[in-house]
Amino acid sequence: SVVVPVYNAGRYLESALASVLAQSFHDFELVAVDDGSTDESPHILDFIASRDPRLRVIRRPNTGIVGALNDGLSAARGEFVARMDADDLCLPDRFEKQVSFLRGQPDCVCVGSAFLYIDAAGSWLKECSRPADHESIEKALLSGNGGIIIHPAAMFRRAAVEQVGRYREKAQWVEDLDLYLRLARVGRLANLPEVLFHYRFHEQSVNFTRNQGRHERKLDVLAEAHAARGLPFDRAALPPPD
Repeated sequence: SVVVPVYNAGRYLESALASVLAQSFHDFELVAVDDGSTDESPHILDFIASRDPRLRVIRRPNTGIVGALNDGLSAARGEFVARMDADDLCLPDRFEKQVSFLRGQPDCVCVGSAFLYIDAAGSWLKECSRPADHESIEKALLSGNGGIIIHPAAMFRRAAVEQVGRYREKAQWVEDLDLYLRLARVGRLANLPEVLFHYRFHEQSVNFTRNQGRHERKLDVLAEAHAARGLPFDRAALPPPD
């Protein structure tokens, strides 16, 4: 199952969904969760759904990404859940390689990949590698780096996400960091070395527009994660971003 939260993403939505529907791995459903969009996103979703039965659309009032993601998980029926955002792009072999990896590594509960930053127009900006091994990934997570597995490029075992309690409302805007830290306690995390994803960097993205309270929520998530591992945590050692 592929879960895509959608909120006023009309500018990029068609190309994002096209990159999913063009995957070399064909056995999937695409669950798009319209989180109360007020632009043309609902019409784009209906148009694509009328032409490809793999797309299912869920509509809900706008509450933010955590509620949208959890509604998507409730509807998901697959063994694995791939994340995807409505403004990014998957390379054609992303699902094929991530599914193959998870099937071959039964102790792994989540896998991401290297990725390429693109700008609003789709031009290449920078290639970003990510550590492949669980230990390096968990160390980065415990330091507050939720992007060590880029969230919309991640694929999870659905059973593991259910086991740890899905996304949590109290971690809104750091929901990826929070989920990874809890997943790391029930299985291993990994990144594939290949670039399988294009991550769009633009001023309308959530990372630019939804930062209120993010730092305090990150500190709360990190304090809980350290306590669960019996590790000390100094909130003052992680200053807020400039």
